[in-house]
Amino acid sequence: MNPSRTRVCHLSNLHVAFDTRIYFRFCRSLAKEYDVTLIAVHPCEEVVKGIHIVPVRRLKNRYWEMATASLRMFPKALRARAAIYQIHDPELIPCGLWLRLLGKKVVFDVHENFAADIADKPWIRHKRLLSTLYTWWEKRAAKRFELLLAEDSYAPHFKDLGASYTVVLNYPDLPFFRPFRKLDARSEEHLFYIGILLETRGLFEIAEALYILKKQGRIFQFHCVGELYSRLEQGMNKLPFYNQIREQMHFYGRMRLDEGYALSKGMGIGLCIIHPMKNSVESYPTKMFEYMSIGLPVIASDFPLYREVLEAHGCGLCVDPRNPEALASAILTIADNPTLQAEMAENGVKAVEAHYSWESQEKRMHEVYNKLINGQKPVSMAPGGV
Repeated sequence: MNPSRTRVCHLSNLHVAFDTRIYFRFCRSLAKEYDVTLIAVHPCEEVVKGIHIVPVRRLKNRYWEMATASLRMFPKALRARAAIYQIHDPELIPCGLWLRLLGKKVVFDVHENFAADIADKPWIRHKRLLSTLYTWWEKRAAKRFELLLAEDSYAPHFKDLGASYTVVLNYPDLPFFRPFRKLDARSEEHLFYIGILLETRGLFEIAEALYILKKQGRIFQFHCVGELYSRLEQGMNKLPFYNQIREQMHFYGRMRLDEGYALSKGMGIGLCIIHPMKNSVESYPTKMFEYMSIGLPVIASDFPLYREVLEAHGCGLCVDPRNPEALASAILTIADNPTLQAEMAENGVKAVEAHYSWESQEKRMHEVYNKLINGQKPVSMAPGGV
């Protein structure tokens, strides 16, 4: 630790330490000016790129995890002796409130519309009760914390609460992604996905699209970076056609962002097939911009927000995420047209560099932290990206 630098601490009882937004965006950016401690899910204590990672264990019982998160994280947070704490999970709101009572400055990074997300989580029971409880906590947090919002769509809600907020969008860090950029001769019959794996992330539809293409005599390989949970794997095995395309689906498990994208150089199309839910329809998928930044043509769900990016800049196609036939057709459209593929690759890179880079959002983040350090109250910054 450098005694001349202000200490900041990021806390998450759910996210892995090398989470894209938390580690690769916030902590690495903040480490340029601050001493950074990251308390998150990780196997061991270590220092990486100057960031002190303190491990926590994710509990198997999700309800017990939510109930005990603040109690388990609070002692670890105190040991960090930070001036500013940034929490990333709604169950850490009590922890944040306790830190405020001790005079600490607390930032709540709102990754998603949590109240709406409760309704979309298939494993959650008593949805109405949990949504009511969370809303009660959220109102108190909104007045006592500084808020960073990952999406423009959350801003009206917090504006109504009279909260101070800054929209910091999850755009890609271009210097980080440049080593994975490839604009020429991609392997068009290899499909790529990186991120969380759920049924709502289109995995069954992708599998069926592969089967449809195979019946047409076209063999495509699907490469997936993400943790395949047992329940989802069981669902895959129950698909009547799965045995016929099983060897075309390659699951690499959870990987660090840089390790995952190292695989992408051999891929021809990036998939972002997300089912229509409130959070997904109103929020940008991070992976869409990451694909664009490395010159990977994108096929994404046909939502207005996604179309505004992909179709406006000519860097991908949008399809009905519930329609495997439409997905198969879009895959062929790009794979069978090398000129289109090259144009999409180049257009995606240009669009990200001009409109969707982390550099602009990093400045917003540093402005909030600088004002907190200097004892100023950050003024709410309206949505609008760059």
